Parts: sequence; structure tokens; C-alpha cells
Amino acid sequence: MNKPIPYAFSLFVGKYEKFLLIAFLVQVPILLLHSFTTNYVHAVTPTNGSIFSVADIYYAYITMLLLIYAMVPFIKYTVNEYEGRENPLKNAFYTFAAQGFHIFLFSAVISLLTVLGFILFIIPGFVILAAFISAPIIAIMDGKSVWKSTKESFQIFKKHSWKIILFIFLISILEFIIGIVLNFLLLSITDSYAAVVITQIFLNTIFFPVFVVILTSLVIKWREGLNSLEVKNEAVI
Repeated sequence: MNKPIPYAFSLFVGKYEKFLLIAFLVQVPILLLHSFTTNYVHAVTPTNGSIFSVADIYYAYITMLLLIYAMVPFIKYTVNEYEGRENPLKNAFYTFAAQGFHIFLFSAVISLLTVLGFILFIIPGFVILAAFISAPIIAIMDGKSVWKSTKESFQIFKKHSWKIILFIFLISILEFIIGIVLNFLLLSITDSYAAVVITQIFLNTIFFPVFVVILTSLVIKWREGLNSLEVKNEAVI
């Protein structure tokens, strides 16, 4: 793959209805679960008056856990389209059902480490996330255990660390800023909490699939580069 970002946007726009169906059947239920769970956590968790409360830590953990889990069908559909497989959407849902639980467990561990990294000094959190965010993509591409994919994920991170960190940071900041602007405009019209939640879910169903498709496309290119380098090294030896 020579141009992963243009390819990702082209795929997302050309197959938008398929991504919308995945979002409706997988991402939206997860987002609703996230909203209910985090609201409950904030309601029952006492605050200590500091900038970040225990509830904020739980919120960050639950958010990371569920979003990494929700990546699965988007990753598989992107890979299927790139490889030209038949019934790419059906296969994406099957993979979510078959491999989802293992990636959920992986997500639970990585999310915990990431949140601990954020608590320590923010930057370690980005580093941990960036180092292992490729593992689910590699696992889904090869149909193997996500735990066995962590080594290659770290190899990709060592070669493209700043690209991954910058990409995650920019997408997060962009969605955060647009979300604030939309909330400000919405609250100037209505004070309905439901309207705010629906708006945030709608925004996430655009940004999150784009994020996953671009990241998957980048990982495909980077893996091709690693494989090419290994072949050259073997030829030299």
C-alpha cells in the first residue's frame, strides 16, 4: 500500500453505508453502554476536590477498554476490502464474534497500563497505547492471538513511534475541540442532556471509524515495509 491515508478516506467515503451499519450494530450499543456506565460511576464515586478524581480514572479506563474492543469489526472490514475478500461485511461481524472476547481481555490489560501511564505523567500513557495499538490489527490480519502480536506491534512502534503518537494525539484533540464547539452551540439552543449525548455519539461514529481505517491502512503499509526489510536482510546474509 503506497498511500494509506488517501486509501483510507477513499474506502470510508466509498463504503460509508457499510461502516455506518457496523457503527449502528456495534459501536452505538457500546457507546450507550459507555455512557450509562460512566454516568453511574460518576454518580456513586466520591470526589476529593482535586483536578482529577477517582471517577475520572474509571472513566478513562472504561473509555479505553470499550473503544479498543469496538475497533475489531472496523479493522476486519478494512482488511477484507484491501485483500478483496468476498462478503467482507459478514466476515467482519463473524470476526468480532469469534475474536472479540480475546481482544476485550487484551484491551482490559492495555487500557489499565495506559491509564496508569496517564496518571504518572500523561506521556507514558500515550507511549504505552501507541506501542500496542497495532496488536489487535495484526492479530485480526493474521487470524492469530492478540498476545502473540504484541512483539510485532512493538517493532512497528519502534520504527514509527512519533507518527503513531502524533496521529492518536491529533485525532483526539480534533474530536475534542469539535465536540466542545458542538456542545456549546447545542446548549445555547437546548439544555437537554439527551441531545448532548446523541450529538457526541454521532460525532464519534464519524471520527472513530476514520481513525481505525487510517490506522489499519498505516499498519498494513508498515508491515509490508518490515517484511520487505526482513527479505533484504535474509538476502544479504
